[in-house]
Amino acid sequence: MRLVDTTWVDLESVCRETTLLMMVVGPTEQHGPHLPLGTDFMVAKEMARRMTQVVEEECGWLVMEVPPIYYVPAVLSREYPGSVSIRKEHYRNYLMDVMESYATNGFSHGILISTHIDPPFVITTQSVLMEINLRYGTRYIHGYERFPMEDVLSGRAPEIFGYQLPGDVHAGILETSSMAVARPELVDWARAKLLEDQPIEFQDLAKTQSFLEVGNGLGYTGYPRLASVEYGQLWYHRYGRMLRDVLIAYCRGDDVFDRLSLDMLVRRSEELEDAKE
Repeated sequence: MRLVDTTWVDLESVCRETTLLMMVVGPTEQHGPHLPLGTDFMVAKEMARRMTQVVEEECGWLVMEVPPIYYVPAVLSREYPGSVSIRKEHYRNYLMDVMESYATNGFSHGILISTHIDPPFVITTQSVLMEINLRYGTRYIHGYERFPMEDVLSGRAPEIFGYQLPGDVHAGILETSSMAVARPELVDWARAKLLEDQPIEFQDLAKTQSFLEVGNGLGYTGYPRLASVEYGQLWYHRYGRMLRDVLIAYCRGDDVFDRLSLDMLVRRSEELEDAKE
């Protein structure tokens, strides 16, 4: 069910207790010369589609698709044509108003789905939802960035996916592969196959001010030339299974907010950086 296709009168009859708002959130941000600026929210849309099926078929709930947010903080890409980055405080205030509107109308269940693995963005999003939840007694959650970020920070992603190469963070193997499943017609394979390898670790990328400072400055990291549909299918299988387990627990009434929180991972990243120094 799509909110924008529904009248307010019809919404009055919707059972709030078994309705889950689902919102795609992500940046309009460059993803190298071979992927579209909408990569993050296109991948998130595909995950949302799969999770809608889970919630409706396995939980028996109604999923209400609400309008997406396509402008969020994306600082490292803002110098590239077409990329948009919103200041954190502006994004925070805007998201607060949006979610408060749903909360005051009695929609207490909701998930924001994104693939923008950017700690300031994720932490801001989660802090807004936490504040709304405390204020209104809602159960808004945000996922699933924790899962891939955990794989990246642990260094296990290359082993899990089988490509055995470090430093694939942005618009490389995994994002190109996940787009190959979500929107294959928008992947420029001719360009991807010609791109040189540009590995960089997540912690090192986080210390830069712009993707222009990274590698060859074309806005990607890792190994786009090695991307494949098979890696993309593994992405949705692995992280979809993790998010499915969270959502089923959520429908049972469990408190799952911390299972999606990035706080622990950010602390781990800081500890790793301190250990280097």
